[in-house]
Amino acid sequence: MKRRMSSFWSVRWADKVKPLLPLAAGVLLTGLALAAAGRRISAVENDIRRQANPVEVIVASVAIPAGEEFSERNLAKKSVPSSGTGQRNVPAAEFELLLGGRAKIAIEEGEPILWSDVEEPFETESFSRRVLSGRRALTVGVDPTSSFAGLLHPGDRVDLLAEPSGSGATEWVHDISVIAVDRHQDRLARPNENPDAGTVTLMVTPREGARIARAAGNGKLHWFLRNPDDNTSVAIGASKKFNTAPQVEIWKGGLRIPEALPGKEARG
Repeated sequence: MKRRMSSFWSVRWADKVKPLLPLAAGVLLTGLALAAAGRRISAVENDIRRQANPVEVIVASVAIPAGEEFSERNLAKKSVPSSGTGQRNVPAAEFELLLGGRAKIAIEEGEPILWSDVEEPFETESFSRRVLSGRRALTVGVDPTSSFAGLLHPGDRVDLLAEPSGSGATEWVHDISVIAVDRHQDRLARPNENPDAGTVTLMVTPREGARIARAAGNGKLHWFLRNPDDNTSVAIGASKKFNTAPQVEIWKGGLRIPEALPGKEARG
């Protein structure tokens, strides 16, 4: 009788629990989904906070016309998201370096100040006055290889091997002065941290400039950096080719005749 009663209550309990199983499974799955969504939202929030991490840069507090001197009257510090800044932005920590400099271009109020907007201290005279009498300034495009991975600076000297397109000939142009790399004209000024220089300006004679321009247009220029103390002039000429006649062996009666004998026979 006791066993029958126990079986009866077990059946009734199972009948009551069975309808609740789908509900329990649904609650469990909902909890797992909410936990996964919470982790995803937390990851997105962290990423947004990382990108929006504010940094202080220098901006124009008022409109600054080209040529005006930077001062505390027209400069201010402003917090901006780090994702919206780059290497050209002037950080707030270098505020003092701008004071006394001049704007190269007009800058609108609230616009960030870029290093490329600032006249460098050495630009106090016209660039053309740096070109010596009888010489010319020639700007050619370069890549990281020809600019020596950013190690080429104003004041360096180079040798160039000009290889005009289609001519098959090469010409050396020796001891050429580098007077600017991109917009930088002074090796003592703020160094250019970008190794991808785009242009190099050389000081050349008109004849040297013509030879370099021919190769730079459609041919190829090979760059060789000189030691600043190297004042030697290397004469490089074309290699000479000597045409030598092939040797002919002479045999007579199964014996090899020495080369001197045919001449003797001819004289006889």
